[in-house]
Amino acid sequence: MSWFIHKEDIAYISAGAKFLSSGGGGDTKIAAYLLLSAMEEDDVIEVKTAVEMADEWVVPVAAAGSTVLMKEDLPSGEEIAKALKEYESVSGRKADAVISMEIGGINALTPLLAAFKCRLPVIDGDGMGRSFPELEMVHFYHAEIPVVPLTACSKDETLVINEAKHVSRTLKEFMFQQDGYCHFACFGAAGSRMRAAMIPGTLKLALEIGKILAQNAAIWVKVQQLRHAFFQSVYGEMEIAFAGKIRAINRWFEEEMLVGALELAGQMEYHKQRAKLYFQNEFLSFQIPDACHCTTPDLIIFVHYETGLPVAVSELREGMMAMVLTVKAPGLYQTKKMLAQTGPEMFRIPNQFL
Repeated sequence: MSWFIHKEDIAYISAGAKFLSSGGGGDTKIAAYLLLSAMEEDDVIEVKTAVEMADEWVVPVAAAGSTVLMKEDLPSGEEIAKALKEYESVSGRKADAVISMEIGGINALTPLLAAFKCRLPVIDGDGMGRSFPELEMVHFYHAEIPVVPLTACSKDETLVINEAKHVSRTLKEFMFQQDGYCHFACFGAAGSRMRAAMIPGTLKLALEIGKILAQNAAIWVKVQQLRHAFFQSVYGEMEIAFAGKIRAINRWFEEEMLVGALELAGQMEYHKQRAKLYFQNEFLSFQIPDACHCTTPDLIIFVHYETGLPVAVSELREGMMAMVLTVKAPGLYQTKKMLAQTGPEMFRIPNQFL
């Protein structure tokens, strides 16, 4: 049934969303700061679960672009509300609730800001179960929910897209012509249709993960609790894949993405092994030669060995002691259609990392 997010929950959701982002998704602290600045101590945001959804009109909302530029020129916090209001005006449909496009990273919190500003409930779920770089990788797209109308707002300008052709390219052009980022709304649908297209329970899971990570407890205690949290979710089992020290990192920018690889030298029970990880904004491939491997769309989560706190791709440093966790992606992303769109072939992962 319905539950409520309180101001003190924002930091937990921020940490949980970073954990679910597989190393990407943008800095969650930006949206957390905007929310905490806006909320009073007794303010709450209503969260509706999938079982409560019926005929209400649900609109996914998100931020897109460079969170590095977002840090340098912070949004006012009104952009996402403007994008949603513009969507209502263009579509002729009043939003009854909002939902996250992707639970990994900043876009776990973006709909909370929209919900708070517009006095709407937020749906407990999202369209990815993690973070991916492209609009076409959202499950709403493959559930054939129309992506248009799409409305986007920067600090000064508004974009309306009514034609589905080249929608991603048009959005990216707008984003880079403005501040390097924007906020947008699209994929609006009735609750009954959205319920079949979404990954349920991910907002509550992000909150639970954040609370586990905040504990003053040994990492092994946290890992056991994290395993239990995933066991009760729509995800598959969480596994410890490796523990070791970063031996080497190679990173570069390619097509506006941070791309690269790292090598881990095993420690403790892994001391005789080496592991490789490959990333394009998010971790996409993990491999222990002649032993095991994990690839997208499954989650590859890189955490500090002592604290269990997640590490973003941009935060990797040589000599860092870390643990690699893997989680089987939700069933919606295990279909042939979604594997074709979000699997290793789509990202052209080099053979040496497969």
